[in-house]
Amino acid sequence: MLTGVLLGVAAGALWGLIYIAPLLVPDYNPVLVALGRFIAFGIVSLPCLWFLRKDIARFSRADVFEAFRLPFFGNVIFYSLLTICIRLAGAPLAGMFMAVIPVLVAIVSNVRYAKEGHGIAWSRILPPLAVIFAGLVIANWSEFELIKGASAAGGENFWIGVGFGLAAVFAWTWFSIYNGEWLLNHPEHSPSAWTALQGVTVLPVVLVAFAVLAWPFGFMDTTVSFMGPEPVTFLLVALMVGFLCSWVAMLAWNKMSQLLPSALGGQLIVFESVFAVIYALIYRGEPPTVSMVLGFLILMAGVLGSLHVFRQPLDEKPVSDKKRLEARYAKPRRADAPACGGS
Repeated sequence: MLTGVLLGVAAGALWGLIYIAPLLVPDYNPVLVALGRFIAFGIVSLPCLWFLRKDIARFSRADVFEAFRLPFFGNVIFYSLLTICIRLAGAPLAGMFMAVIPVLVAIVSNVRYAKEGHGIAWSRILPPLAVIFAGLVIANWSEFELIKGASAAGGENFWIGVGFGLAAVFAWTWFSIYNGEWLLNHPEHSPSAWTALQGVTVLPVVLVAFAVLAWPFGFMDTTVSFMGPEPVTFLLVALMVGFLCSWVAMLAWNKMSQLLPSALGGQLIVFESVFAVIYALIYRGEPPTVSMVLGFLILMAGVLGSLHVFRQPLDEKPVSDKKRLEARYAKPRRADAPACGGS
């Protein structure tokens, strides 16, 4: 379990960078930034097909379709919605929306588990979730003033950004639950191969979308040239978020998803919000506030409480339920295929 938690934290630390990326290239439409990220993700994934070819060969057509569907809606659509929210309503508000996801994932996942007969009592789940949410609110308290300012100055655009932020919340919640369940149900496939397949399957779609939207005098606001007014900066940002925030982060998240139940693993997205705030402070050159430090301490207490709750079901359920829980939660111990180019 500790390994899974550390992988989830690492993924959150890398995903926190996506909140800064649109601010580094303000002359570009946020959708183009999102598409550039996933083009880089797909290009990085291509050589991995060779290194992981034995595992890739074991995927069925249905698996390949899922490898496309899940990241298309949970990554490409999600990040496009999120970048629009950041541009219209500001990074602080986007961070607040993402703070709702871990609680939402845990609640939806446990409802699904309850229908299958092995849900965890709400009296045990809700207290740590409430602590996590309280910690996030306190940690981000100083950001509320920025949100109020953006709301007052943004007018109609701000509320449009709110709508895109809500849509992003639902897109990621759906992805987190179904991607985690797919990995739990297919332990014969390595997370490395699944990550590479996800990157490659969405590549043609994002390439076509970028070509259509970024072409001079096309649908987006990049009218100077095909790569826009600052092509070098744009390419560097796309490569950074494509490799770190997509390939490396997705690999860590997928490995975590094969070690932890969805209701617990999905909660670790909370660290994306934590690191997003930290990076925003660094970007603005501001020190952390007292409320932020206090909130992070409360947040960690909630995460530890949630870990405790999800460690106990196997020990406390009757034998019949215990076997069903083991089938879902426990991982067959197998040698994972190597990461791309690694040993």
